[in-house]
Order: sequence, then C-alpha cells, then structure tokens
Amino acid sequence: MEHNEKKFDVVIIGGGPSGCTAAFNLKKSGLNVLILDKAEFPRHKPCAGGITMKTLKHLPVNIDHLVEHTAKKMIFDFGGSKRVGLSHNIGSCVMVIRDEFDNHFFNETLKIGVKFRKINQIKNIQSLSTITIEVDNDQIECKYLIGADGANSVVRKLTSNLKYKNPVFAYEGKVPKNKTNIQTEFIFNKYGYAWIFPKKDHYNVGIGRLVPSPDNKKLSKKELFDFVSKRFNNENVDNITAYPIGTEGQEYQAVNNIFLVGDAAGFAESLLGEGIYNAVLSGKYAAKSIISSLYNKKSTAVENYNSFLSDLKNELQIYQKGSKILYGFPRISYWMMRLGLGKKFMNGYSEGKTLTEIMGKSNIFAN
Repeated sequence: MEHNEKKFDVVIIGGGPSGCTAAFNLKKSGLNVLILDKAEFPRHKPCAGGITMKTLKHLPVNIDHLVEHTAKKMIFDFGGSKRVGLSHNIGSCVMVIRDEFDNHFFNETLKIGVKFRKINQIKNIQSLSTITIEVDNDQIECKYLIGADGANSVVRKLTSNLKYKNPVFAYEGKVPKNKTNIQTEFIFNKYGYAWIFPKKDHYNVGIGRLVPSPDNKKLSKKELFDFVSKRFNNENVDNITAYPIGTEGQEYQAVNNIFLVGDAAGFAESLLGEGIYNAVLSGKYAAKSIISSLYNKKSTAVENYNSFLSDLKNELQIYQKGSKILYGFPRISYWMMRLGLGKKFMNGYSEGKTLTEIMGKSNIFAN
C-alpha cells in the first residue's frame, strides 16, 4: 500500500536489507517511517545470495524458511591442484534466493507499520532545519534521511562528496543443478574470484573483480561463459546480470542528519565481496544512532553514527589487508589457508564471528 503523507520522522530511500533493517528498528521505537523505492516487491536483485551466520545475528526477521542450502563444506581454489577443503557442522553461511529474501524482509517490515511509496525519480535533496526531498512532482519532509539505495546511490550523489574512484563489478547467472553435486566454492585469480553457490535446483555462479586492474580491463559476460564452460563441462548459464559492488566507503562520514548505509556508503568488504552483512549492520546502527539521540541529548544522531563508522572503518581495513594478501600473493595465501588459517576462518564464520573476532579481538558490534 502506498502512502502520500508529506512529513515523517525518517525517510529511507531503498527497500533492500539495509533500508528494511533501519526501518524495522526505527518503527519498533515508535517513529513514523517511510520507505521510498523505484521498485515494487518482489523485484529481481542480482546477488550470490549467501548470508553469513554473523548477519543472522543482526537480522530482525526470521528467514529459516527461505534457506535453500547451508555451506557446511567449502572449497577454496587457487588454481591447478592448489585446493583447500574446509568443513564445519554448523556451516559458514546459508544460501537464499535474493529476490525471495528481499521480498520477505520488505513485507515483514511493512507489517509492523512502516509506510511505503513507489517512486520514479529523486530530483533533489535539501537539508536546512528539516530535510526536503523532491520526488517526482511532490515534496516530502523529514527530520532524518537514510540513503539505502545501493552502489549507484542517488542519495550519495546528491548529498555527499563520496565517489567510487575504482568501482568493482560482478557478473552472475544460474546453472541447472542436474546430477551434479558441487559444494560452495571460491576460485581465485589475480584480480578477483569466481564463485559457485548451491541452491535447491541450480547453482548461482559468478565472477567478481575486487582489485582494480592496472590495465583497467573490465569484466565481460565472456569471462563468465568461459568459467561455466570449463567448470561445468559446457553447461548453459542463464539469467545473467551485471552489477556494481560498493567497496570504497572507509572515509565516509555522515552530515546534516543524512546517513548512507550498505553499498550506498561503499560498505561491501573487499576480501570476498560480502555486502549484506555490512548493509544490515549499518542499517541497524543508523537507526540506533537516531533513536539514541532522541533519548540522550548529549550526542547527536550524526555524532553517534560517525562513532560507529570509526569502528566499521577499522573492520573494513582488516578486510582490505586480507584482500591484498589473498589476491597479491595467492601462493602464500594457499599455504596459509592450508596450514591453519583456513580452519580458523571456517570455524569463526560458522560461529558467527567477524573477521576482527577471528583475529583474536573483541566484537565491537556484539550488541
């Protein structure tokens, strides 16, 4: 149901996981919340569909019925015979169909009273005593604005100086399962990786480039076709989609009661390209920052969120360091994974730990 009210406590642009996490937490605290999105749900969302155990800790909705596979066994392939097999009885992540996950989360968010309006275009955003959003042929006012509109965020472009200088991309598609039984796999190359994520009746396969190439070479569909042809013996791949991944948000700071979350803020990690965890986490903390400021006048919502961003920056830097080792020194990475780091990584992810926790430090986002 669409709503045509003009004034809200919080407007969230984008109804994906980061936007719905923020909306859910804000509404539970009694605020008047509106989600704006160009899409109607269900809608297609290109994504591998892997949700880590640490993400499930922060999700405000149950998704057990959406799980199509649990990654209890994983293969990390460094080329040739250099393959590391890892296992855990809980599993490092669960696999869902991203369209179904987003649709369920969105509808559960509307059920608790969050309002929704489908839009065509955000034309302008002004922040004075209140925030005014020019949308289509209308204006909407709010006290706080959350930009949860993905890697191509309009909110980011209209309200911040954050730009993606080295944008990274991925191609994904589906391969029929037939009689094959392949586990979750990551296959690494010089600039990125390929993946195979099992679902009930198909594999989600993809290739991503997480490290900027010196020759600026971009990914193409042909590289995905070549990977599938080699790995699946000429099996067809369909439903191919290209999409950007936001990974350059380490220096982002919120201003003027406007908060970027998820890929809109560049919070996908650069090691394996996981975006949903930091999308959910940042959506949650954007909401917590607003709620806390209303009850504790000693700090503003912007100050609260920027404090969270300082901690998140430290976490993202660890992923970035890991990325440089993984893709810059694959042979060393292979031996590190084989001689103990792989088991530590698999155990930690299966237990819902962050990379910081896996490296022996406390979890700053535990609550």
